[in-house]
Amino acid sequence: MTRGCAAYHWDLFWMLTRTEFRLRDQGTVIGFLWTLLHPLFIFLILHTLFRHAMAPLIPQYASCLLIGIVQWNFFSTGTSAGLTSLLRKSGLISSHSFPRVLVVLSAVSAVLLSHLLEWGVLLAALTALGARPGLGWLALPALIAAELALVVGVSCLLAVTAVRLRDLERAWSLILYGLFFMTPVFYTAEALGGSAPNLTALNPLAWVIGATRACVLEGAARPAAESALIGAALAGFCAAALALFSRQSRVIAERL
Repeated sequence: MTRGCAAYHWDLFWMLTRTEFRLRDQGTVIGFLWTLLHPLFIFLILHTLFRHAMAPLIPQYASCLLIGIVQWNFFSTGTSAGLTSLLRKSGLISSHSFPRVLVVLSAVSAVLLSHLLEWGVLLAALTALGARPGLGWLALPALIAAELALVVGVSCLLAVTAVRLRDLERAWSLILYGLFFMTPVFYTAEALGGSAPNLTALNPLAWVIGATRACVLEGAARPAAESALIGAALAGFCAAALALFSRQSRVIAERL
């Protein structure tokens, strides 16, 4: 019975994920290419505005900028999709009994699929810009998993809160604007100097972006102790958010 229930939940999760993934491109002429055009458009704007100021301070600035944009885009899009997932699936939740967390996980997973496809294009672009594949690239799956844990944890907290606070979607969009400038997407903390390294040290996404740049562009992994500590912290945060969501999920259908 347990094995059959697990198989049913997996099938439901995969169905929800495929539906979410398809809906992201439904009704568009070029489909998935839109997910590539968005970071490319942001890259062109930021590179045009900041290359003269940042390029002398940051080696391989174009490659650093691309990595920052792609990873920020996953966080921004993933958490926004997770936030609205329960509200968008209110009919399904009200009429069927299943773990509500599957709705949030499927929304994030659909964005993750696009993110992985973006990484395929990004690695080709980085190679064209002069990056050379090395052992550091082997750390990419772990870094993507670390960011995924962050996105899932934040999404669970946002989703369960959005059921009670319907204005949270607009508030989160404003918060994302602030977080964008507090995250080293188009700069590095070392290049800014001053208090920037101390401020970005409080931002786990900043660590993920910095570690990815080091592994992909420099072939240098972060110290093992530091990586283990950050990874454990992100995994713990994700587990705590999932546990909180599970406790609150019983009243989700009532509030929807």
